[in-house]
Amino acid sequence: MTFPAPPRYTSRRRRSSLLPVLVALASLALARPATAAPSCEAAGAGWCIARRFPGSILGGELGFRFGEPRDADGDGRADVAAGARFKRWQENQYNGDATVWSGATGAPIHTWDGEFQAGLFGHWTMLVPDLSGDGLADLVVAAPQAEIDGRAHGIIVALSPKTGHELWRRWEITGQNFGWDVALAGDHDGDGREDLFVGAPSDVDGRVRLVSGAEGGILRTYEAPDEGSSFGWYVARLDDVDGDGRPDLGVGGPSAVDTEGKRVGGAWIVSSATGKVLRHWKGTDPRGGFGNIIDQVADMDGDGKRDVAVSAPATEDQARTLTGEVIVYSSATGKELRRWKGTQAGEMFGRMVVATTDLDGDGVDDVAIGAPWWRRGAADKVGRVELRSGRTGKVLRVLEGDEQEDWFGWHIRRAPDPDAHGRPALLIDSLRHPVDGKANVGVLDLYVLRPGKKAKR
Repeated sequence: MTFPAPPRYTSRRRRSSLLPVLVALASLALARPATAAPSCEAAGAGWCIARRFPGSILGGELGFRFGEPRDADGDGRADVAAGARFKRWQENQYNGDATVWSGATGAPIHTWDGEFQAGLFGHWTMLVPDLSGDGLADLVVAAPQAEIDGRAHGIIVALSPKTGHELWRRWEITGQNFGWDVALAGDHDGDGREDLFVGAPSDVDGRVRLVSGAEGGILRTYEAPDEGSSFGWYVARLDDVDGDGRPDLGVGGPSAVDTEGKRVGGAWIVSSATGKVLRHWKGTDPRGGFGNIIDQVADMDGDGKRDVAVSAPATEDQARTLTGEVIVYSSATGKELRRWKGTQAGEMFGRMVVATTDLDGDGVDDVAIGAPWWRRGAADKVGRVELRSGRTGKVLRVLEGDEQEDWFGWHIRRAPDPDAHGRPALLIDSLRHPVDGKANVGVLDLYVLRPGKKAKR
């Protein structure tokens, strides 16, 4: 199985390459016990698994990146979308696919096969607020290595889950990895439709496009501040930082260079209206992958503005000797507020960071952090998800994967309660979980926090 590496590892045409996998056998104990959650069908309180959405493609790796669940079929329940970007069309031609499942029944609502040769269609799948005017969520799918006339451009496509029809498509200039990351951006052109931030993290001149949700046109381009930044590797919608009344843009670039030319990684807050860089942070270790993830979290310094978390999950440390980190910065001042470290070298702590709802009842939203290469004894890459208090930073609970090579916690999104009881919920991916004897298929699990006196949050 090939695995596309970060853009800087690939040629200008962005062909897939093998991600080096070096196994370290040492094992460290968690400070707090990590336990697998039971099914929600069992009586009890605390975290449980309400529903599992399994993939079906051998080696497909369901759920590389996906958005929050939304109602796509009109039954009042949030549905789930994910892609298997490694669905094979021909030898080494990973066209990919994308599927929307019913949140109520788990049955597929619609599946689309990628039509772009080796395009990795389904690399990013995101249900978005209604674009077509039918009152239901629509779907945006990225194929960041899609080819047009024999050249790799990268394409995003908007689709209607109700009809299966394509609404629009947009592609980028050659070699940009357009669609490597996608985020909702708010309505910037005043047409009543949600627009999109779309990352195109090329080695030399990475950029982010602001794309119209209504018809796919380019509304604005945000250019990389310097060369070799992989600017656009990760994008996030942030609260208004510069006071102009518009949400701003967070950008991660794990290959950004320092003044000595070392690829230490970077993260930026950019004005969505002007493109001006409002905040800029850089990593210190070329092995750290600083800027792999940037996301908005709760207000941790009490200034009334939500702050920003940036991860350095040690993705460039091929020997797996480093412990990943997540650093929280003030969005107002840029000052470092918190620094959280993983518990185990080589676990990729911080490969995913996402704000959750309030899990511990203190009135502040909390944080979920994925470490998909965490080892449990001799079982490597089982994966774990650490839930931390947004107020104190304290670890509230650790969830872990089922078995070796699950890569549990590769991607995480907050989710609505599937039973509409208002309970906290998370959609968590196990990128390489086996299904029906097939390896590297992947599953998504919908976790729910059930209340109760004995609930272990």
